[in-house]
Amino acid sequence: MAGAPKQITGTPETISAELHVKKLQLHWLLQITKAINYNFSTKQMLDVYEHVLNSQLKVEKLALLIHVNEWSCALSYGTDKGMREFDLGKTLEELNKLHNLETEKNLWINTFDNMLPVYHKDHILAYALLGGFENSVIPSKNELLSFVQTITNLIVVAIENNNIAQEKIRQAEIRKELELAAQMQTLLFPVDLPSTNDFDLHATYLPHQEVGGDYYDFIPLNDEEFVFCMADVSGKGIPAALLMSNFQANLHAHVHHISSLSSLIRLLNTKVYSSAKGEKFITFFIGRYNIKTKELQYVNAGHNPPFLIHEKVVYMLNEGSTGLGMFEQLPFVNSGKVFIPENAQLHCYTDGVTDVENSKEDDYGMQRLREFLTARTHMKDIKLLQEELVSTLRAFKENRDFTDDITLLSFLFKSK
Repeated sequence: MAGAPKQITGTPETISAELHVKKLQLHWLLQITKAINYNFSTKQMLDVYEHVLNSQLKVEKLALLIHVNEWSCALSYGTDKGMREFDLGKTLEELNKLHNLETEKNLWINTFDNMLPVYHKDHILAYALLGGFENSVIPSKNELLSFVQTITNLIVVAIENNNIAQEKIRQAEIRKELELAAQMQTLLFPVDLPSTNDFDLHATYLPHQEVGGDYYDFIPLNDEEFVFCMADVSGKGIPAALLMSNFQANLHAHVHHISSLSSLIRLLNTKVYSSAKGEKFITFFIGRYNIKTKELQYVNAGHNPPFLIHEKVVYMLNEGSTGLGMFEQLPFVNSGKVFIPENAQLHCYTDGVTDVENSKEDDYGMQRLREFLTARTHMKDIKLLQEELVSTLRAFKENRDFTDDITLLSFLFKSK
Protein backbone atom coordinates (compact mmCIF):
# COMPACT_ATOMS: atom_id res chain seq x y z
CA MET A 1 0.00 0.00 0.00
CA ALA A 2 1.49 3.32 -1.06
CA GLY A 3 2.54 5.62 1.78
CA ALA A 4 2.37 2.93 4.43
CA PRO A 5 5.05 3.24 7.14
CA LYS A 6 7.96 0.84 6.98
CA GLN A 7 7.47 -1.99 9.39
CA ILE A 8 10.24 -2.83 11.82
CA THR A 9 11.17 -6.44 11.40
CA GLY A 10 13.59 -8.75 13.10
CA THR A 11 14.06 -10.45 16.35
CA PRO A 12 13.42 -8.59 19.58
CA GLU A 13 17.19 -8.57 20.21
CA THR A 14 17.88 -7.02 16.78
CA ILE A 15 15.15 -4.41 17.20
CA SER A 16 16.42 -3.57 20.66
CA ALA A 17 19.98 -3.19 19.35
CA GLU A 18 18.83 -0.91 16.51
CA LEU A 19 16.82 1.23 18.90
CA HIS A 20 19.82 1.47 21.20
CA VAL A 21 22.01 2.66 18.33
CA LYS A 22 19.40 5.23 17.30
CA LYS A 23 19.17 6.42 20.89
CA LEU A 24 22.95 6.82 21.05
CA GLN A 25 23.00 8.73 17.78
CA LEU A 26 20.35 11.13 19.06
CA HIS A 27 22.31 11.56 22.28
CA TRP A 28 25.53 12.39 20.43
CA LEU A 29 23.74 14.76 18.08
CA LEU A 30 22.30 16.50 21.11
CA GLN A 31 25.73 16.84 22.71
CA ILE A 32 27.22 18.32 19.54
CA THR A 33 24.25 20.69 19.14
CA LYS A 34 24.69 21.85 22.74
CA ALA A 35 28.38 22.49 22.12
CA ILE A 36 27.48 24.65 19.13
CA ASN A 37 24.69 26.50 20.94
CA TYR A 38 26.96 27.16 23.92
CA ASN A 39 29.48 28.84 21.58
CA PHE A 40 32.27 26.40 22.28
CA SER A 41 35.65 27.41 20.91
CA THR A 42 37.02 25.65 17.84
CA LYS A 43 39.29 23.51 20.03
CA GLN A 44 36.42 22.54 22.31
CA MET A 45 34.23 21.53 19.35
CA LEU A 46 37.05 19.46 17.89
CA ASP A 47 37.48 17.77 21.26
CA VAL A 48 33.77 16.87 21.28
CA TYR A 49 34.00 15.62 17.69
CA GLU A 50 37.04 13.45 18.46
CA HIS A 51 35.36 12.05 21.59
CA VAL A 52 32.26 11.01 19.64
CA LEU A 53 34.18 9.40 16.76
CA ASN A 54 36.98 7.79 18.71
CA SER A 55 35.55 6.92 22.12
CA GLN A 56 31.89 6.43 21.22
CA LEU A 57 31.68 5.33 17.59
CA LYS A 58 35.02 3.46 17.77
CA VAL A 59 36.26 4.89 14.46
CA GLU A 60 39.93 3.99 14.66
CA LYS A 61 41.46 6.45 12.18
CA LEU A 62 40.61 10.06 11.42
CA ALA A 63 42.10 13.08 9.69
CA LEU A 64 39.91 16.20 9.53
CA LEU A 65 41.25 18.59 6.90
CA ILE A 66 39.75 22.08 7.00
CA HIS A 67 40.21 25.04 4.67
CA VAL A 68 40.54 28.38 6.47
CA ASN A 69 42.57 30.64 4.16
CA GLU A 70 44.62 27.50 3.44
CA TRP A 71 44.31 23.77 3.99
CA SER A 72 45.40 22.39 7.34
CA CYS A 73 44.89 19.25 9.39
CA ALA A 74 42.70 20.34 12.29
CA LEU A 75 42.50 16.93 13.93
CA SER A 76 44.02 13.49 13.45
CA TYR A 77 44.48 10.26 15.35
CA GLY A 78 45.05 6.58 14.75
CA THR A 79 47.59 6.99 11.94
CA ASP A 80 51.36 7.15 11.89
CA LYS A 81 51.23 9.57 8.98
CA GLY A 82 52.52 13.03 9.91
CA MET A 83 49.37 14.74 8.67
CA ARG A 84 50.48 18.17 9.79
CA GLU A 85 53.72 17.84 7.85
CA PHE A 86 52.10 17.36 4.43
CA ASP A 87 51.80 20.13 1.86
CA LEU A 88 48.02 19.81 1.98
CA GLY A 89 47.39 22.63 -0.47
CA LYS A 90 49.25 20.73 -3.15
CA THR A 91 48.13 17.24 -2.21
CA LEU A 92 44.44 18.02 -1.83
CA GLU A 93 44.20 19.09 -5.45
CA GLU A 94 43.89 15.35 -6.11
CA LEU A 95 40.97 14.91 -3.71
CA ASN A 96 38.55 16.64 -6.05
CA LYS A 97 39.17 13.79 -8.49
CA LEU A 98 38.72 10.95 -5.99
CA HIS A 99 35.60 9.01 -5.10
CA ASN A 100 36.94 5.77 -3.64
CA LEU A 101 40.15 5.84 -1.62
CA GLU A 102 40.56 2.10 -1.94
CA THR A 103 41.48 2.54 -5.62
CA GLU A 104 44.23 5.08 -4.89
CA LYS A 105 46.99 2.82 -3.64
CA ASN A 106 49.86 5.19 -4.37
CA LEU A 107 48.61 8.22 -2.45
CA TRP A 108 49.39 8.97 1.19
CA ILE A 109 45.65 8.93 1.95
CA ASN A 110 45.38 5.23 1.20
CA THR A 111 45.91 4.62 4.90
CA PHE A 112 42.21 5.57 5.21
CA ASP A 113 39.17 3.74 3.89
CA ASN A 114 36.74 6.56 3.11
CA MET A 115 36.67 10.24 2.41
CA LEU A 116 33.73 12.46 3.35
CA PRO A 117 33.71 15.95 1.81
CA VAL A 118 31.89 18.81 3.53
CA TYR A 119 30.30 21.32 1.15
CA HIS A 120 28.89 24.77 1.51
CA LYS A 121 26.94 25.27 -1.70
CA ASP A 122 29.57 24.29 -4.28
CA HIS A 123 32.51 25.16 -2.07
CA ILE A 124 34.38 22.44 -0.18
CA LEU A 125 35.01 23.41 3.44
CA ALA A 126 36.60 20.19 4.69
CA TYR A 127 37.39 16.52 4.19
CA ALA A 128 37.03 13.83 6.82
CA LEU A 129 39.31 10.88 6.10
CA LEU A 130 38.19 7.76 7.98
CA GLY A 131 39.42 4.25 8.58
CA GLY A 132 39.00 1.28 10.92
CA PHE A 133 35.27 0.54 11.32
CA GLU A 134 35.47 -3.08 12.47
CA ASN A 135 34.73 -2.35 16.13
CA SER A 136 32.23 0.44 15.60
CA VAL A 137 29.05 0.43 17.67
CA ILE A 138 27.15 1.07 14.42
CA PRO A 139 27.51 -2.24 12.59
CA SER A 140 26.28 -0.94 9.22
CA LYS A 141 29.10 0.86 7.43
CA ASN A 142 26.69 2.91 5.31
CA GLU A 143 24.75 3.99 8.39
CA LEU A 144 27.99 4.82 10.20
CA LEU A 145 29.31 6.94 7.32
CA SER A 146 25.97 8.70 6.98
CA PHE A 147 25.98 9.59 10.67
CA VAL A 148 29.63 10.71 10.62
CA GLN A 149 28.82 12.84 7.57
CA THR A 150 26.01 14.52 9.52
CA ILE A 151 28.04 15.35 12.61
CA THR A 152 31.06 16.38 10.53
CA ASN A 153 28.89 18.83 8.62
CA LEU A 154 27.59 20.24 11.91
CA ILE A 155 31.06 20.62 13.41
CA VAL A 156 32.73 22.07 10.32
CA VAL A 157 29.96 24.59 9.62
CA ALA A 158 30.04 25.61 13.30
CA ILE A 159 33.81 26.12 13.07
CA GLU A 160 33.34 28.12 9.87
CA ASN A 161 30.75 30.33 11.57
CA ASN A 162 33.03 30.67 14.57
CA ASN A 163 35.88 31.81 12.32
CA ILE A 164 33.61 34.31 10.59
CA ALA A 165 32.48 35.67 13.95
CA GLN A 166 36.07 35.97 15.17
CA GLU A 167 37.05 37.72 11.94
CA LYS A 168 34.21 40.22 12.40
CA ILE A 169 35.41 40.90 15.93
CA ARG A 170 38.97 41.33 14.67
CA GLN A 171 37.85 43.69 11.93
CA ALA A 172 35.82 45.70 14.44
CA GLU A 173 38.87 46.01 16.68
CA ILE A 174 41.01 47.12 13.73
CA ARG A 175 38.35 49.65 12.75
CA LYS A 176 38.30 51.01 16.28
CA GLU A 177 42.09 51.28 16.33
CA LEU A 178 42.10 53.04 12.95
CA GLU A 179 39.47 55.52 14.13
CA LEU A 180 41.54 56.22 17.23
CA ALA A 181 44.70 56.65 15.16
CA ALA A 182 42.85 58.96 12.72
CA GLN A 183 41.67 61.09 15.64
CA MET A 184 45.21 61.14 16.98
CA GLN A 185 46.55 62.27 13.61
CA THR A 186 43.94 65.03 13.38
CA LEU A 187 45.20 66.37 16.70
CA LEU A 188 48.67 66.77 15.18
CA PHE A 189 47.51 69.56 12.87
CA PRO A 190 47.10 73.13 14.16
CA VAL A 191 43.48 74.11 14.73
CA ASP A 192 43.84 77.53 13.10
CA LEU A 193 46.42 78.98 10.74
CA PRO A 194 47.01 82.74 10.99
CA SER A 195 46.37 85.41 8.39
CA THR A 196 48.15 88.65 9.26
CA ASN A 197 49.19 91.94 7.68
CA ASP A 198 52.47 90.26 6.77
CA PHE A 199 51.38 86.95 5.29
CA ASP A 200 48.48 84.64 4.43
CA LEU A 201 48.82 80.94 5.23
CA HIS A 202 46.67 78.03 4.11
CA ALA A 203 46.91 74.23 4.30
CA THR A 204 45.17 71.36 2.52
CA TYR A 205 45.19 67.76 3.71
CA LEU A 206 43.57 64.93 1.74
CA PRO A 207 44.19 61.55 3.41
CA HIS A 208 44.61 58.58 1.09
CA GLN A 209 43.64 56.14 3.85
CA GLU A 210 42.02 56.55 7.22
CA VAL A 211 45.41 56.91 8.84
CA GLY A 212 48.21 58.63 6.96
CA GLY A 213 51.74 59.70 7.79
CA ASP A 214 51.76 63.41 6.85
CA TYR A 215 52.15 66.27 9.29
CA TYR A 216 52.40 70.05 9.09
CA ASP A 217 52.56 72.69 11.81
CA PHE A 218 52.83 76.38 12.61
CA ILE A 219 54.43 77.35 15.93
CA PRO A 220 54.76 81.00 17.06
CA LEU A 221 58.00 81.63 18.97
CA ASN A 222 57.65 85.32 19.86
CA ASP A 223 56.19 88.51 18.41
CA GLU A 224 58.66 88.50 15.52
CA GLU A 225 59.40 84.84 14.80
CA PHE A 226 57.56 81.65 14.04
CA VAL A 227 58.42 78.13 12.97
CA PHE A 228 56.57 76.13 10.33
CA CYS A 229 57.22 72.60 9.17
CA MET A 230 56.08 69.67 7.08
CA ALA A 231 56.87 65.98 7.55
CA ASP A 232 56.09 62.60 6.04
CA VAL A 233 56.77 59.24 7.69
CA SER A 234 57.66 56.12 5.74
CA GLY A 235 54.84 53.59 5.89
CA LYS A 236 51.22 54.12 6.81
CA GLY A 237 48.72 52.98 9.39
CA ILE A 238 48.84 52.95 13.16
CA PRO A 239 52.64 52.51 13.61
CA ALA A 240 53.27 55.51 11.34
CA ALA A 241 50.67 57.60 13.19
CA LEU A 242 52.19 56.71 16.56
CA LEU A 243 55.69 57.58 15.36
CA MET A 244 54.52 60.91 13.96
CA SER A 245 52.62 61.69 17.17
CA ASN A 246 55.76 61.06 19.17
CA PHE A 247 57.73 63.21 16.72
CA GLN A 248 55.31 66.12 17.07
CA ALA A 249 55.51 65.92 20.87
CA ASN A 250 59.32 66.06 20.75
CA LEU A 251 59.27 68.98 18.32
CA HIS A 252 56.93 71.02 20.52
CA ALA A 253 58.93 70.14 23.63
CA HIS A 254 62.23 71.43 22.24
CA VAL A 255 61.57 74.01 19.51
CA HIS A 256 61.21 76.89 22.00
CA HIS A 257 64.48 76.07 23.77
CA ILE A 258 66.86 75.23 20.93
CA SER A 259 67.55 78.25 18.72
CA SER A 260 69.81 76.40 16.29
CA LEU A 261 67.83 74.47 13.67
CA SER A 262 70.84 72.21 13.07
CA SER A 263 70.96 71.25 16.75
CA LEU A 264 67.20 70.71 16.79
CA ILE A 265 67.42 68.45 13.74
CA ARG A 266 70.14 66.32 15.34
CA LEU A 267 68.08 65.94 18.50
CA LEU A 268 64.95 64.99 16.55
CA ASN A 269 66.94 62.44 14.55
CA THR A 270 68.06 60.79 17.79
CA LYS A 271 64.45 60.64 19.03
CA VAL A 272 63.13 59.15 15.77
CA TYR A 273 65.92 56.58 15.56
CA SER A 274 65.33 55.55 19.17
CA SER A 275 61.58 55.15 18.61
CA ALA A 276 61.67 53.47 15.19
CA LYS A 277 64.84 51.39 15.68
CA GLY A 278 65.84 52.17 12.12
CA GLU A 279 62.74 50.50 10.65
CA LYS A 280 61.03 53.79 9.71
CA PHE A 281 62.19 57.29 8.94
CA ILE A 282 60.68 60.76 8.61
CA THR A 283 61.35 63.32 5.90
CA PHE A 284 61.11 66.78 7.41
CA PHE A 285 61.29 70.41 6.39
CA ILE A 286 61.45 73.13 9.05
CA GLY A 287 61.68 76.88 8.56
CA ARG A 288 62.21 79.68 11.08
CA TYR A 289 61.00 83.04 9.80
CA ASN A 290 61.66 86.52 11.17
CA ILE A 291 58.84 88.87 10.23
CA LYS A 292 60.96 91.98 10.88
CA THR A 293 64.09 91.03 8.89
CA LYS A 294 62.15 88.86 6.37
CA GLU A 295 64.85 86.23 6.75
CA LEU A 296 64.04 82.52 6.56
CA GLN A 297 66.37 79.94 8.07
CA TYR A 298 65.57 76.35 7.16
CA VAL A 299 66.73 72.74 7.17
CA ASN A 300 65.43 70.18 4.71
CA ALA A 301 65.86 66.66 6.09
CA GLY A 302 65.27 64.58 2.98
CA HIS A 303 61.88 66.15 2.22
CA ASN A 304 60.55 67.31 -1.14
CA PRO A 305 62.11 70.76 -1.61
CA PRO A 306 59.59 73.58 -1.13
CA PHE A 307 59.19 76.17 -3.88
CA LEU A 308 59.94 79.81 -3.07
CA ILE A 309 58.60 81.79 -6.04
CA HIS A 310 58.89 85.51 -6.73
CA GLU A 311 58.04 87.04 -10.09
CA LYS A 312 58.43 83.65 -11.79
CA VAL A 313 61.89 83.13 -10.29
CA VAL A 314 61.94 79.78 -8.46
CA TYR A 315 64.18 78.86 -5.52
CA MET A 316 64.32 75.25 -4.36
CA LEU A 317 64.81 75.00 -0.61
CA ASN A 318 66.90 71.83 -0.48
CA GLU A 319 69.75 72.53 1.95
CA GLY A 320 69.67 70.11 4.87
CA SER A 321 70.39 66.49 5.69
CA THR A 322 69.20 62.94 5.18
CA GLY A 323 65.79 61.80 6.45
CA LEU A 324 65.41 61.55 10.21
CA GLY A 325 65.83 58.08 11.71
CA MET A 326 67.77 56.63 8.78
CA PHE A 327 71.01 56.76 10.76
CA GLU A 328 71.75 56.77 14.45
CA GLN A 329 73.73 59.96 13.86
CA LEU A 330 73.18 62.23 10.89
CA PRO A 331 76.21 62.21 8.56
CA PHE A 332 75.80 65.94 7.88
CA VAL A 333 73.41 68.81 8.57
CA ASN A 334 73.37 71.93 6.40
CA SER A 335 71.12 74.90 7.02
CA GLY A 336 69.88 77.34 4.42
CA LYS A 337 69.11 81.04 4.68
CA VAL A 338 67.06 83.11 2.22
CA PHE A 339 65.51 86.56 2.15
CA ILE A 340 61.77 86.57 1.44
CA PRO A 341 60.75 89.43 -0.87
CA GLU A 342 57.29 90.99 -0.85
CA ASN A 343 54.61 89.19 -2.88
CA ALA A 344 56.59 85.95 -2.79
CA GLN A 345 54.90 82.57 -2.45
CA LEU A 346 56.27 79.63 -0.51
CA HIS A 347 54.80 76.18 -1.13
CA CYS A 348 55.52 73.08 0.97
CA TYR A 349 54.11 69.73 -0.09
CA THR A 350 54.50 65.99 0.43
CA ASP A 351 55.40 63.44 -2.23
CA GLY A 352 51.73 62.48 -2.50
CA VAL A 353 51.43 65.50 -4.81
CA THR A 354 54.27 64.69 -7.19
CA ASP A 355 53.59 60.93 -7.15
CA VAL A 356 50.04 61.21 -8.53
CA GLU A 357 49.83 58.92 -11.57
CA ASN A 358 47.61 59.00 -14.65
CA SER A 359 46.33 56.05 -16.70
CA LYS A 360 49.65 55.93 -18.59
CA GLU A 361 51.47 55.57 -15.24
CA ASP A 362 53.14 58.95 -15.72
CA ASP A 363 53.53 60.82 -12.43
CA TYR A 364 52.66 64.48 -12.00
CA GLY A 365 56.22 65.19 -11.01
CA MET A 366 58.24 68.16 -9.90
CA GLN A 367 58.32 69.83 -13.32
CA ARG A 368 54.53 69.97 -13.72
CA LEU A 369 54.16 71.25 -10.16
CA ARG A 370 56.77 73.92 -10.79
CA GLU A 371 55.04 75.05 -13.99
CA PHE A 372 51.65 75.13 -12.28
CA LEU A 373 52.91 77.30 -9.39
CA THR A 374 55.02 79.58 -11.56
CA ALA A 375 51.99 80.35 -13.74
CA ARG A 376 50.05 81.55 -10.65
CA THR A 377 52.44 83.99 -9.00
CA HIS A 378 49.83 86.69 -9.64
CA MET A 379 47.22 85.02 -7.43
CA LYS A 380 46.54 86.72 -4.11
CA ASP A 381 44.18 84.05 -2.78
CA ILE A 382 46.39 81.22 -1.58
CA LYS A 383 43.41 79.04 -0.66
CA LEU A 384 42.02 79.30 -4.18
CA LEU A 385 45.44 78.44 -5.58
CA GLN A 386 45.50 75.20 -3.58
CA GLU A 387 41.97 74.35 -4.67
CA GLU A 388 43.01 74.78 -8.30
CA LEU A 389 46.03 72.53 -7.73
CA VAL A 390 43.86 69.78 -6.20
CA SER A 391 41.45 70.04 -9.14
CA THR A 392 44.41 69.79 -11.52
CA LEU A 393 45.67 66.68 -9.74
CA ARG A 394 42.22 65.07 -9.89
CA ALA A 395 42.00 65.76 -13.62
CA PHE A 396 45.53 64.46 -14.18
CA LYS A 397 44.94 61.12 -12.44
CA GLU A 398 41.75 60.55 -14.47
CA ASN A 399 39.95 57.49 -13.10
CA ARG A 400 42.83 56.31 -10.93
CA ASP A 401 42.92 56.70 -7.16
CA PHE A 402 45.36 58.87 -5.29
CA THR A 403 48.23 56.65 -4.15
CA ASP A 404 49.23 58.70 -1.10
CA ASP A 405 48.16 61.54 1.16
CA ILE A 406 48.00 64.99 -0.43
CA THR A 407 49.33 67.69 1.90
CA LEU A 408 50.00 71.33 1.05
CA LEU A 409 51.16 74.27 3.17
CA SER A 410 51.45 77.61 1.35
CA PHE A 411 52.43 81.19 2.27
CA LEU A 412 51.74 84.43 0.49
CA PHE A 413 54.05 87.13 1.87
CA LYS A 414 52.24 90.43 1.46
CA SER A 415 53.56 93.79 0.37
CA LYS A 416 53.25 96.72 2.76
